[in-house]
Amino acid sequence: MMQVLRGMTSFRGVAAGTSLVVALSFSACSSSAPSAQGDLSSRYSYARQLIDREKYDQAIVELEPLMFAARATTIEDEILFSLAESYYRSEQYLLAIEIYRRLLEQTPGSPYAPDAQFMLAKSHKELSPVFARDQEHTRKAIREFSLYLDLYPLVKEPEGISEDIEMYRGLLELNPDNASYRRQLVAAEAELARAAKVRESRESIAELREKLAHNRYAIAGQYITLDEYRAAEVFYDDILRNFPDTAFFEQAWRGKIDALIRLGKWYEARAALEAYDQRFPENMERVEDYREKILKHFDNS
Repeated sequence: MMQVLRGMTSFRGVAAGTSLVVALSFSACSSSAPSAQGDLSSRYSYARQLIDREKYDQAIVELEPLMFAARATTIEDEILFSLAESYYRSEQYLLAIEIYRRLLEQTPGSPYAPDAQFMLAKSHKELSPVFARDQEHTRKAIREFSLYLDLYPLVKEPEGISEDIEMYRGLLELNPDNASYRRQLVAAEAELARAAKVRESRESIAELREKLAHNRYAIAGQYITLDEYRAAEVFYDDILRNFPDTAFFEQAWRGKIDALIRLGKWYEARAALEAYDQRFPENMERVEDYREKILKHFDNS
């Protein structure tokens, strides 16, 4: 199942490959930082030292050529992940996206794959702009966070994982030399750390969906200002269909009623008002003006 889902996303990096090579070449040529000498492993070790010292630009210069030299080696995924991490931490999110994606496509079975998928989503989120601008990266971030949740679900909820950690810690106090207990503890601690990423993914999806709904609502409002009520209705309907979990759902219902009244679609407006009353009985006073207009129209018919 994981391979199938991963295959669905394998097309994503094709178009940007050329631009990445150009960017890497420019970066490598423009730096005057000294490079470590030696074999692949020692050069990678030197690059990791630079990352640990937060010298990300220097680390990038070291890691870019290693990305190609390490192709089909046992440390290819480590080098790709470290390079992507350096791009991310230096706020070069587009390049981080390309390298995280490259890792996922070239080494899909890597132990770094779950974190790469998560960081790919976070990189898109970093590029997600304010609600009024184009939301391409917002949609991509939602897609990548959702894929992370699908590919790497938690075996247990965080509470259960915490209980396991406490259990294995207690067992190790009684038998500190038990290697099996220690392995289980390490695995449980790693799973708890991943639970935090799962929680962040869910929260990010909700936050980003709110932004998308805000974007659609703002566009509908612009069409109302332009007296393009039919177009406004389309965007309100989009929110009603696709974003019922956001704060803009109730507002979109009111906007739809308003647009229908302005269009003179009185029967549809009355039906929408009745649907609103059923969904939001506590907010009926918010649509009193619309109710009066609709009743007045039918009283005079």
